[in-house]
Amino acid sequence: MKAVVLEKACAPQDLYVKEVPMPKVKPGWVLVKIKAFGINRSEIYTRQGHSPSVKLPRIIGIECVGEVADPSDSTMKKGQRVVSLMGGLGREFNGSYAEYALIPSSQVYAINNEMDWGKLAAIPENVLYSLCFII
Repeated sequence: MKAVVLEKACAPQDLYVKEVPMPKVKPGWVLVKIKAFGINRSEIYTRQGHSPSVKLPRIIGIECVGEVADPSDSTMKKGQRVVSLMGGLGREFNGSYAEYALIPSSQVYAINNEMDWGKLAAIPENVLYSLCFII
């Protein structure tokens, strides 16, 4: 599959797409076909080398929208529209700057709408931050 793999701190123009192996599905994780993702400040910091806890090389990307490609042992269904964000995505394990991401099933959330993928990708982290201010 194609992915942007951060191998060292760099400028945005130094990022490139490369071929990497498809993630292997395992119990407790869902394989998501990425349709779109947001770009967040934390990814910019990581790309600049300011995230010492992120072990490189790493496919970054802390949020995504897409479809379930393989639900593994979860209750998800293949083709189901989903969102995911944070919880180690793109930091502790490979993230969303790829064609597919393997994500813990506990942080893959089913959605029921037909919103354009690009518009939908702008929502997950914005909603999370809004909820933080409400609470």
